[in-house]
Amino acid sequence: MSRIVTLRAKNGIKETKLRTDVSKVLEVFREVRDGWRWRELWMTLGWRDVQTRHRRSRIGPFWNTLSLAFVATCIGTLYGGIMGRPMSDYIPHLVTGYMIWAFLQALVIEGKDAFVSNASAIREIAVPGTVYIYKLLWKNLVILGFNSLVYVAVLVLFQVWPFPNILLVVPALAIVLLNGIWVGLLLGLINVRYRDLGQLIPNAMRLAFFVTPILWYPDSVSGLRTIFVDFNPFYYFIEILRAPLLGQAPDPLLWIVALAITVIGWVIAAPIYAHWRRRIAFWV
Repeated sequence: MSRIVTLRAKNGIKETKLRTDVSKVLEVFREVRDGWRWRELWMTLGWRDVQTRHRRSRIGPFWNTLSLAFVATCIGTLYGGIMGRPMSDYIPHLVTGYMIWAFLQALVIEGKDAFVSNASAIREIAVPGTVYIYKLLWKNLVILGFNSLVYVAVLVLFQVWPFPNILLVVPALAIVLLNGIWVGLLLGLINVRYRDLGQLIPNAMRLAFFVTPILWYPDSVSGLRTIFVDFNPFYYFIEILRAPLLGQAPDPLLWIVALAITVIGWVIAAPIYAHWRRRIAFWV
């Protein structure tokens, strides 16, 4: 009889713990929802960050546009010749890939600093932590918008017609932003506790740039080198955006893998963030 009571007590404790864990995870998704309600705040802060970054500059954020144009002209001419690709093919490939990469890289590198760089606000203002994630997402969307001016110029110059497949950019961008949220929550949390991550991530992203098909084509590798394509998560997010921008429909496998990465990322990030998120204010 006592054993039955003991077993029931243990089962009750396990069920209670499970409910508590599930409740904490649900709180994370409520925080994601509540952060959206503060959009007037994070949109204002995000735009202010863009302005602050180019303070006292006469052309402001258009420096991002000029930088991409410079890359397209110099690297496009050089690497297009090295690879034996026509400029009308290579430069649109390069511009779209580099533009998307700059966006993804910013989400990762700035995502790790989402809480550290807002330490004072976190200690003083009671807002959902996702506000700081949305702020960096919005900021980099604005920068992406300025960079897209070069993309439009390339479309006109090389007579690329992206319609109607360009409409697929909308769901692709939604997938990327969903990943940007969990990446910011997870890396931001870890970096608050372990600051060495702040040194590791930028170096890792520099390496990732060269092993991701941005300057080169995915079909240009063979044999063992295909692991840099097949097992590179950045490749899938770049391609589901780049293909529509060039008027092509992404392969269904690209969508499947990108969605799988999204789900797995949230499954990993949500419980971790749920468990430690209340300590962020003490760690920053």
